[in-house]
Amino acid sequence: MTETTKPRIRKLAGLKKEHFGGIFRQVFFSPETTGNRYLKMAYIDVPPGATGTPHVHLGEELVYTIKGKAALTIDGKDHLLEEGTCFLIPPDVEHPARVVGPENWVAVAAYCNECPVLKKALNKEHVHYPLSTGKE
Repeated sequence: MTETTKPRIRKLAGLKKEHFGGIFRQVFFSPETTGNRYLKMAYIDVPPGATGTPHVHLGEELVYTIKGKAALTIDGKDHLLEEGTCFLIPPDVEHPARVVGPENWVAVAAYCNECPVLKKALNKEHVHYPLSTGKE
């Protein structure tokens, strides 16, 4: 078994936080931090009223809401992410989020910002994602 095919376990405690304005993620695995080849997996647990910075990702992003609610704005339209829903965000689509309601928004997200295969295929090897759109 090679290092890239060896199963790995990581715990939430002590994971680095990625901030997007008032919203942050704690990254379990990513090509940049753990050497896996494709996906990035993150945990989100942010308080009511938190608002994220508008940004885009290299590829699709999946967000599954475990608890609470967030409004994800795409093309001026709000999409409600609530408990038990999974949302697919297309690549290069701006999507700021804000936590709505009285409780923390708790979710997991899977996406690929650093995927060398996808970056090469799209000729974006030198672009650093997530890419802020600067529309705050």
